[in-house]
Formats: sequence, C-alpha cells, structure tokens
Amino acid sequence: MTTTQDIVRPLALTARLLGACWPHLLLIGCLGIIARDLLLDAAVTVGLQNPLGGMIVLSLVVLAKLMVLVLMFAVLRPHLPALAALRREAAGEGAAEEKPRDRFLMVTAAAILPFFAYYAAWGFLGDTVREYSRAALARAPLGESVNIFELLQSRGVILSIALCWAVRFLAKRMNERSRQPYWRLLIVAADASWIFIGLYALDVWKDDLIRWIGAGSVLQELSLDVLLPTLAAYAAEGFVPVEFQPKPLSEQAQSLFFYALLPMVWLVMAAIINGYELSAKGRAAPPPSPRSSWRRWSSDFAAHFLGGYRQRYAPVWTCLKLTLGAGLATLVTFIVAYRFIGWAGAWMWYGATRQIGAHDLGTWQMFADWISVFIGSPSDLDGGILLDAMRVALLAAVLEYAVASGREPAGPAPVSAG
Repeated sequence: MTTTQDIVRPLALTARLLGACWPHLLLIGCLGIIARDLLLDAAVTVGLQNPLGGMIVLSLVVLAKLMVLVLMFAVLRPHLPALAALRREAAGEGAAEEKPRDRFLMVTAAAILPFFAYYAAWGFLGDTVREYSRAALARAPLGESVNIFELLQSRGVILSIALCWAVRFLAKRMNERSRQPYWRLLIVAADASWIFIGLYALDVWKDDLIRWIGAGSVLQELSLDVLLPTLAAYAAEGFVPVEFQPKPLSEQAQSLFFYALLPMVWLVMAAIINGYELSAKGRAAPPPSPRSSWRRWSSDFAAHFLGGYRQRYAPVWTCLKLTLGAGLATLVTFIVAYRFIGWAGAWMWYGATRQIGAHDLGTWQMFADWISVFIGSPSDLDGGILLDAMRVALLAAVLEYAVASGREPAGPAPVSAG
C-alpha cells in the first residue's frame, strides 16, 4: 500500500463517518454538556453539606465525560466493519451476542482507570476541582468559608476509598445474584469514585511534598544567602529578554514529543474502548470457597487488577499493536490532523470575534457561552461538541484503517518462468 493511500484513506474515512453520524454525535455531545452541568451543580450542593459526598458526585462529572466518549464510539460502531470482523473472530462463532447495555457498561469499566490516569496527568482533574471549588465559594453566604476538601486528611482519604470499595464489593456480590444493570452501574460508579479521590489526593500530597522539600532544603537555608549576590550579579551581566532567548534543542525536542504524545494517548484510549473484547476468552471462575470477608475483599481487590489480566489489559495490547502497525505515514497524518482540529477551532474563535465585534462584558459572555458549546473555550480548545465529534471520528477512522490494512492479504506471488 502506498504512502499516499496511508495518508488519504484515514482522512476520507473520517469524512464519511462524520457525514453519516454527525447528528448523533452532536446530540450525544449536547447531552454530555447538560449532564456535566447538572452533576457539577449537584456536587456543590452535596459537598457543602458533606465533603465526601461532594467528591463522590464530582467523580461522576469525569465519569460522564468518559460515558459520552463510549457512546460516540458506539454510534460509529456499525460503520467500522474491520473492527467488527475482528471482534467476531475473537469471540468465536458460537458466542452469544451481548446486549448493548451490558457492552456499554463493560467498556466503561475497562476504560475507567486509564481515562482517569490521563485526566489527572494532563491537569484536567485539577481544572475540574478548581471549577467545583469556585462554584462552591460562589454559593457560600457572604463572609463564610467552605471546607469542601475536608476529607483530604490522610485518615479521611483512606476511609473514603475503603467506603467506595465496600460499596463496590457489595454491588458486585448483588450483581452475581441478580444480574441487574443498576448493580453494574453502581460498580462502575464506585470504581470512578475511589480512583478520582485517590488521584486527587496523590496530586495534592505531591505538591505539598515538593513545597515542603523546597521550603526546608538545607541548601536554601545555609547557602542561598551566600550565593544570592553572586547569582544576581551573574544574571545582570548576561541578561537577555525572555522573548529573545533561543530554546535549546533538547527543550524543543521535548516540547515536540509532548505535543505529539497527547494524540497518541487518545489513540490508545480509543483502542481500549473499541478493543476491550478482542482478547481470548477468560477461564471459568473457580468455585467459591469458604473464606472470611477480609480475605474475600483482598482477593477481589487483587482480581480486579491482576486476576482478570486477559480481560482487562490484553485487549489494550492487542489494539495497540494493530494501531501502531498502521505505518509511520498514517500515524504522522493522524497527529497532524488531530492538532489541526484544535488549530481550526482557534481560527473559528478568531473569525467569530471579528464578526461579532465589540460589545459590553455581559453581552460578550452570552456570546462566549454559546460559542463554547460548539468549539470550547478560547483558552482550552479541547472541548466543544463540534470539535469532539471530529476528533472521535478521526480516532475511529485511524483504528479502522489500521485493522483493515493489517488484515489485507498480501499480493499474489510472482509466477516463475519455469
């Protein structure tokens, strides 16, 4: 397959997916925005009364974003025949067809941990918490303080995570008896809650540790006063304005690496969501043994991350290999196209401001709220229902093309003259 095809075909498939499914994608995006605003308002209401309850509801805000992504990929699923054929082969001919509701919950559960880890690593977790705290302060009576993060003390965090795991443990046992969808949904929500609380606590403790090390370092206490005049004189002698300082080559390479890393992280996330069922069938669960509740809880904790290795992590590796096997031209095209979507959103904002013109702050805020629904805020162009639909279609197209190109048979062998 030529390099031109590796570049053109994924982009053409992206356009076809958008042309076929754009109303559904935009509708799901709108519902996600409504759900996010309602859950954030509910988190503030609960958090002012109970800090633990507020953090649990706040975790559902992040979970709602993940569910929106899963639903968008589910809409595109019938238009991805190569992935569908691969799933049928992995499941086997005699496998029973899963209900869409069960598949949706299973995909969400499989993607919770990597999605929350990405959400925290790229700073979105802190953004959500800051928005939560601003909304709580705006609702607090004048002159009164709020303590919505009281559980971040070490005992509070441990007790909160233990409580979430207890709820998950009970919901899992009830699900084994009745097999009702709301028990699975409760398991997913409990997973989201303890992961969210744990990641946020680790982020806060990390900042506190760095601040403590920096404030109490021996070098700062003993040597900084001696070195300060020398450092100041050296800085004054070779001062160059920051805008004229050339960046070292290593810093430029590092910036380029992280600039390309975010699209690849999203591609891995799409592989998890679309390829969770590509692993081999797991072995039958062993018969229950008479064990204490503590031992059963420990076993459940280990099985959640280790015992279900094939069902939880093997699909990630399977789809990741298929994706990376698409070829360098396809991956570079994907990274450029992914970043082009954000660049186009920035130019949309520029064009909108030029067309709207100058207005007072209240009027501009009204315009900005409506525009942000479609292309995100001007400071963060990773949102917006229009840009999200384009990104999801691009991710699905690259995955489909990678699987289809990997399954294409090789050309016929040349016939010898003899």
